[in-house]
Amino acid sequence: MDKNRLEELRQLVEDVMYASTKKEAQYPIKRLEFMASTLRGEIDGYLFGKLGEVISYAKEASGQVKNKDHWISCVERCWYVFESRVDKEARADSEPSETKT
Repeated sequence: MDKNRLEELRQLVEDVMYASTKKEAQYPIKRLEFMASTLRGEIDGYLFGKLGEVISYAKEASGQVKNKDHWISCVERCWYVFESRVDKEARADSEPSETKT
């Protein structure tokens, strides 16, 4: 996954989390869910599951909800794992593979 796509995902997550109403969050949620669905074949199941958790928690945090800070914290924890693993895989893909002679 390229950096631009990762940044776009993150921006959509932010838009959902910090939407002032659930209705305001609907459009970014749809875009976020669509982007996630396009990644299904590109990322492994674990990463796809983490992204699903990020989306679920972001939905919970949207609007005027009790424990908003809790839900944002959940998003941040899952996002950290997701982003770290994406970065790790990107670095592994960019390293030249060793060839045996």
